[in-house]
Amino acid sequence: MVYMRKSFKDSLKVLEADIQHANTLASEFSRDFDGACLQMRMSYSPAAHLFLFLVQWTDCSLAGALGLLRILIYKVYIDGTTTMSTHERKASIKEFYAVIFPSLMQLHKGITDMEDKKQKAICQERYRRRDDDDRRQFSEFDAEREEECGICMELNSKIVLPNCCHCMCMKCYREWHSRSQSCPFCRDSLKRVNSDDLWIFTDSRDVVDMSTLSRENLRRLFLYIDKLPLIIPDTDFDSYDSHVK
Repeated sequence: MVYMRKSFKDSLKVLEADIQHANTLASEFSRDFDGACLQMRMSYSPAAHLFLFLVQWTDCSLAGALGLLRILIYKVYIDGTTTMSTHERKASIKEFYAVIFPSLMQLHKGITDMEDKKQKAICQERYRRRDDDDRRQFSEFDAEREEECGICMELNSKIVLPNCCHCMCMKCYREWHSRSQSCPFCRDSLKRVNSDDLWIFTDSRDVVDMSTLSRENLRRLFLYIDKLPLIIPDTDFDSYDSHVK
């Protein structure tokens, strides 16, 4: 049996609870053409049983960064059949907290640009310690600044990059992407990012049909999931066992 210290076990419990919450949210949203909804589960790699003792002094984010712990995503259809263990995609803990979990909460609550950024900050805080510059309260001045494009400083409608969650207006994105293959803020790669992958933020100045917006955001989430690495059914990953100690 693998012994895990309290901090590691506690972080696993938090992650498991967040995945269960995400599954509850995901069960409310299905694709139009086949009625499938997303579900997730944790999985250890075989090497985890050999190397977990090296990371037991910290939380599970380090195990995730080392590839010892993954989140597998599968589909559940209306008739109850699933693609579990036959056709699953893997996401890192970082991808779960940075994109998947907050996206599901956005779909569920219909939260605005400001609320969405606050929720993403909360989720990312669970994965890693944020920089001091990110640890600030949202004042009225900050709220006005948040509505500006971070590049041209204009109050234009913004898009968000799917991997690093940085925002800019569409004009600046197109101009920048024509010259560079990386995010202008953190240099995260944009090679696999297409215009269909971008998320659209709205503010109080926009008049939006929320049902249309939700369908579009759901479509983008499924596109994001479909681009995650596919797990070929073999022994590369073991199902997570909550009774491992």
